[in-house]
Amino acid sequence: MLQKYLTQMCPGLFSSVVVIAILWLTLAPNPLPDPEVGLFEHADKIAHALMFGGLVFALVVDRELLHQRRYEQTGEMPRCGSLIPLLAMAACATLFGGAIELLQSWMGLGRGCDMLDFLADGAGAMLSACVSPWVAALLLRRR
Repeated sequence: MLQKYLTQMCPGLFSSVVVIAILWLTLAPNPLPDPEVGLFEHADKIAHALMFGGLVFALVVDRELLHQRRYEQTGEMPRCGSLIPLLAMAACATLFGGAIELLQSWMGLGRGCDMLDFLADGAGAMLSACVSPWVAALLLRRR
C-alpha cells in the first residue's frame, strides 16, 4: 500500500517537504513547545543526526522515483550503483547543516552556532547514505 503512494509521488516533493521541516525546526525561535520531561544531555545532537539523515533518505527516495519515471518513459534502465551520487547527497546535506548553523548565529534569535550540531548533521547524513539505498529499495519493492 505504501509503495503505491510512493511511486505516484512527484520526484522532489519528499525532499522539499523535509527541507522545509528542517528549516522550520532549526531557524524558528521556538518551533516546538518545551517538553515537561527533561531529555538526556545532547539529545538535540540525535535530533540533528535524524533530521539530516532523513534529508539524505528523502533525496535517495526522490532519486529512485526519478529513475523509475525515466524507465517508464524511455524503457531504459538508468545506470545505478555509483557511490558518487550518494556521497554528493551526504556532502550537500552536511553543508546545508553548516549553513543553517551559521544562519542561526547571524539571525540573533537565541540560537547559536554549535560545532557539535554540525558534526551530528554530517554523521547522520553519512550514516543515512550507507543505509538509505537499501531501505528505499525495500519501500519501493525493488531489488
